[in-house]
Amino acid sequence: MPFDVHQELVDCADALTDPYQHREPRWTWSESRNRISLPDHVVTLPGLVTQVGQIVWPSSRQDDGDFHVRSVPSSRPPGDPEASACYVDITIAVTRWHVMLRLTLRDTVESSIRQLLAQIMKEDRDTQILLLKEMRSWRHRCEVVLKIATPDPQLQVPCPVEGCGQRTIRVSQTKVTARCTTCRQRWAEHEDPAKGVGSIGVLAEWIRQWQESSRAAADGAWAVARERKSAGRSAA
Repeated sequence: MPFDVHQELVDCADALTDPYQHREPRWTWSESRNRISLPDHVVTLPGLVTQVGQIVWPSSRQDDGDFHVRSVPSSRPPGDPEASACYVDITIAVTRWHVMLRLTLRDTVESSIRQLLAQIMKEDRDTQILLLKEMRSWRHRCEVVLKIATPDPQLQVPCPVEGCGQRTIRVSQTKVTARCTTCRQRWAEHEDPAKGVGSIGVLAEWIRQWQESSRAAADGAWAVARERKSAGRSAA
């Protein structure tokens, strides 16, 4: 199936801004200890960005009656720094894209994202893919803040992309994918240049070679240090 960048953009924007239904299965037990299914408990929640905003400003972003929103857990105090950083970073990124596309910001981040979606459909495919990479990262970060997803482990190796080199590669073992949160490069089991996705096998081989060269360099430095130390003792 060919990659549909337009549909991917729509899906990301919907998850970030549109309300959705969350279903939780329920059941009870009969007198004979048989489990009996009950109708699902259905809760309508606002978009992911709105939910993160409600953690940052729980008093100023209450729903107006359209949504039946879960209250902020008592274990998470208002002004949670992780949620605040997530919301501010998304706001800055959305503003940057509006400047790039010469758009006027709307009154909310959610409305501005919808405007971005409408405008990006008129841009070239490369620009669309760049925005899609960012929107995916916004969605995942919101899901981590809201405890919908768990953060992927971060590798302590530099990114191989020329001009990046940051130690910000995160790996998803379940999806067999990796991504750099700095330059937005992605790697998957099957390489797909049309999506801007590299081969995770090539990434793994590069990491192996980097670790070997780093280990050799460390061993060499340690050997030099031992020689200097031995020479100092002999001179004494």
